[in-house]
Amino acid sequence: MGIITYADIFGDLHLVEFCHRAQFGPIDWEGVPAGQPLRIRGIACETHNCEDNECGSDWQARATAVASRRPERSDMRREAGIGAGAAAQR
Repeated sequence: MGIITYADIFGDLHLVEFCHRAQFGPIDWEGVPAGQPLRIRGIACETHNCEDNECGSDWQARATAVASRRPERSDMRREAGIGAGAAAQR
């Protein structure tokens, strides 16, 4: 689960909340050979899957609070593993 805040190209702040859980299918620990895939089903949580005003009347205050916790820096794209141009090659 998580919260994403971002400003669009017009400078408007947005809030997205997401929540999923993993549900594993039956696992035969004795009969399945090593290296075989496990079956996992993603299930959306009943709450915390929303955007902006769907997240409640206080969404703007919460988006502002989350966004102010860690100011954006120019090197955040690099920290996230997102590369651009020649700088990504270094």
